Amino acid sequence: MKIITKFILNLTSVGSIVLIATLNPSQFAVMGQVIPTLPSGDKPDTRSGGPRFIQPREDMDAPSTGKVRSVRGGCASRNQVSLTALTPENKRGRTVSDYPTFFFYLPQTDAELAEFILEDERGNQIYQQELTIKNLAGVIGVSIPANKNVPPLEVGKNYTWKFSVVCDAEDRSSDQFESGIVRRVELSPDILRKLENADLPRKTFIYAENGIWQDALSTLAAARRANPNDTDLAADWESLLNSVTLDAIAKEPIVEMEAQP
Repeated sequence: MKIITKFILNLTSVGSIVLIATLNPSQFAVMGQVIPTLPSGDKPDTRSGGPRFIQPREDMDAPSTGKVRSVRGGCASRNQVSLTALTPENKRGRTVSDYPTFFFYLPQTDAELAEFILEDERGNQIYQQELTIKNLAGVIGVSIPANKNVPPLEVGKNYTWKFSVVCDAEDRSSDQFESGIVRRVELSPDILRKLENADLPRKTFIYAENGIWQDALSTLAAARRANPNDTDLAADWESLLNSVTLDAIAKEPIVEMEAQP
């Protein structure tokens, strides 16, 4: 009886060895472990690096229109990168602000003036501003002024913006030109709660992850202007721009324009 028992034990041991040998590394790694389960609806935080913009599917699938276009004009440029709007590739962005800020990269040119125009869905001009850009190069912000002469953006409405570098005031056909669409949206109560106690860098992540491009960009720009030597903010800026293929200008400085009349 002892001999039979010993034979069975040996056979069992051999079988265990063969079983272990056939396991792949991932199966072997979980032997003897208890895999924790997350509460329903929770996901592990796997984010690394800086903020990355996630464009809403509705905006990605939206058909292009004749108003969303980019035209490169004839101003002499001393830089390889021409006028560039800081937007997703399809020139569509969202905002939660009634008076948002738009950002553009200005190369070094001989031009002295630029023009910004905002139109409603019917093509009516609701805001126009001439900008002095003489000897200016870098990323600039153009803010819609919050005053009684300019109506606030309405939730659920699309607006067309146009930005032109005026190469020749007598012949505007030579302008450098960018245009696109911004849509005013409302935030969900859940996102509002997340934003309530978040600092500026964290707000950037929240806006970017939820497809709110204009506010992700303007929030991070404000943080960088307040802390120009913060290397973490500079890295976040590069990450955000890289996520919408603006690598070529991700390291360009944010510059201030003179107060406009």
